[in-house]
Amino acid sequence: MKKLALSLIILAFIISGITLLVNYKTNEGLVNTQQTHQKNQKNVAEENPQNHMKSQEKKKTKAPHKRKKKQLVITIDPGHQLKANVGQEPDAPHSLQTKYKATVGSIGITTKRPEYAVTLEAAKKLSVQLKKKGFKTILTRHTNDVDLSNVERTKQANKNKSFLYIRIHADGAENPNASGFSVIAPAKNEHTASFYKDSKRAAEDILKQVSHRTDIYQNGISYRGDQAGFNWSKVPVVLVELGFLTNPNDEKRLLDSDKLDKLTVDIAKGVEVYSKRKK
Repeated sequence: MKKLALSLIILAFIISGITLLVNYKTNEGLVNTQQTHQKNQKNVAEENPQNHMKSQEKKKTKAPHKRKKKQLVITIDPGHQLKANVGQEPDAPHSLQTKYKATVGSIGITTKRPEYAVTLEAAKKLSVQLKKKGFKTILTRHTNDVDLSNVERTKQANKNKSFLYIRIHADGAENPNASGFSVIAPAKNEHTASFYKDSKRAAEDILKQVSHRTDIYQNGISYRGDQAGFNWSKVPVVLVELGFLTNPNDEKRLLDSDKLDKLTVDIAKGVEVYSKRKK
């Protein structure tokens, strides 16, 4: 019996030792696994700290809002209209000098096509070309049958806060030999002093772009101080004389849609050059 009891005690000690050994190994394995996991996390963080931070913080960032570039406004006035308005208006603020509010303009020497029709066609073509260059265009009229005085047209350009106000005309003279393209800018006076220089620059840039054309005689730039379209303006302004409707060659060119297209392309290039030079 003593031998049996001794054997049982020895067996119990052996089982107890095995149990302790197994528990030790298990705990050691858990510790190693935990250490390995922490080490792997550390390695990931060191190798790609940005991604690690994103996964840890789980924050979403919004893309910065891009501001839309503001378009420069070009107001285009197709000169004249279907019916004249012989009412009088001052040619400048507080001026005693007055002029007709609106006239029909010149008449084609061979086709009898009126200036108001030519200027509207040219204005629409110029608007297309300027829009291609990123400008916003506003026409003072879209039809010939309107009643708009020169002062009213100019006030439209002011209200539009125009980067440039372009007045489109076609010249006329008693002498049929008179011909050519020209630009008129405001003379410097008390009404135009704030935008005189910019108007002059715009006139120069437009004329320079048209001057390479060999099919158009160049009459250069002239300055006027007696026009309501200049003196009532608060923004840079030029008047473009496309040519003489009273000259057979000029008239033919102005009534040719393709040639008129090319001319408005050159004018638009001049406006683009002016806009870059002013910045």
